[in-house]
Amino acid sequence: MRKLRASRDEDALAQFVLDRYLHVRRGESLTIESWSQALPWARPFVVAARRRGVHPTLVVEDEGAFFRSLEASGSRSVLRTRRTANDFSDAQVYLGGPEEFSRLLGLPADDLEALTDRGDGAWWPSARGPHTRSVRLAVADATLPAATRYGVDAASWTAELLRASLVDPEQIARSGHRLLRSLGRRRRLRVRHPNGSELRLERGPGLPEVASGPPPATPGSGWGQAPSGLLILPLRADVAEGSWESNRPAYDRFADPPLALGGRFEFRGGRLEEFSFDRGGERFASAYGRAGRGRDRPTALTIGLNPEISQAPEVLEYGAGTVGLLLGDSPRRRGFRRSGFSFLATLAEADVEADERPWLRAGAPPARLRRRTR
Repeated sequence: MRKLRASRDEDALAQFVLDRYLHVRRGESLTIESWSQALPWARPFVVAARRRGVHPTLVVEDEGAFFRSLEASGSRSVLRTRRTANDFSDAQVYLGGPEEFSRLLGLPADDLEALTDRGDGAWWPSARGPHTRSVRLAVADATLPAATRYGVDAASWTAELLRASLVDPEQIARSGHRLLRSLGRRRRLRVRHPNGSELRLERGPGLPEVASGPPPATPGSGWGQAPSGLLILPLRADVAEGSWESNRPAYDRFADPPLALGGRFEFRGGRLEEFSFDRGGERFASAYGRAGRGRDRPTALTIGLNPEISQAPEVLEYGAGTVGLLLGDSPRRRGFRRSGFSFLATLAEADVEADERPWLRAGAPPARLRRRTR
């Protein structure tokens, strides 16, 4: 029989994720968890898995049944975890939903957070095997209702997510490690931008991380993400002096308005002293007001590494050269008291100095550093 070649975007993505993210092998098992609106992306994983001699199981969360369950039994009934095929799977793919997410608005804040976190690493470990290699695909999030809420074109959003998901994770990892080597052991950081941002920070004791997309090598320690691409530098929680003004929007489909623009943050003595937004800061202010100790501390500085991300909502921090400042909780910090608050403020085309020497210029390494690390 003649071998069929992938001709559709969905087929290409399925093959790429199985090969380059999950590294599935003949005889292994794969669970594809999908909301019903994402089935066009999920079905090609079944076909691609069988072609490799991998045993697939497709688990579908039907959106209609989900909302009927909410109406009949309440949110607590659909929050209960259950044993699924994930308990016995070697690998897992997750495609999120629901498409009509606006129907979740009005739920209590805790229930809404728990429902929307089902596709993240904090929720699924209790519903999957400890050795399962898992990847969440953001391409399923680019639905027409979400695009309408953000005021973007759904087809363009989907196309950018697809291109970014097909960037070789090894290429992203190499870029991140080159950038980390150029930083060396320098610790004192200064982020500047012509918009008035000038913030002094210091690297913390934790190990830097290059998140290139595939799940971590240690089983059960976290999820992969497609697209992805971040260099993550832990920061000293007691060192932050100056101001930061974001020039990239923060997207939140459950906020009203769903975009936060022009966030300005003033730090003194390692703490956030003042903040304001040009638009859409109400959700930040509400979450910040409810949070506990540690909400005002910078946790990490992030550098985006993915060359295909420039405009896609909800993943802008991965765009190559985008600098992000994480406030509050970090999912990668273990053993710290949780504040119940996390926010990533992003800044494109920023200059970053390390021990008073240029490290990034307008989001890119200076030519001298690029030559040295080739």
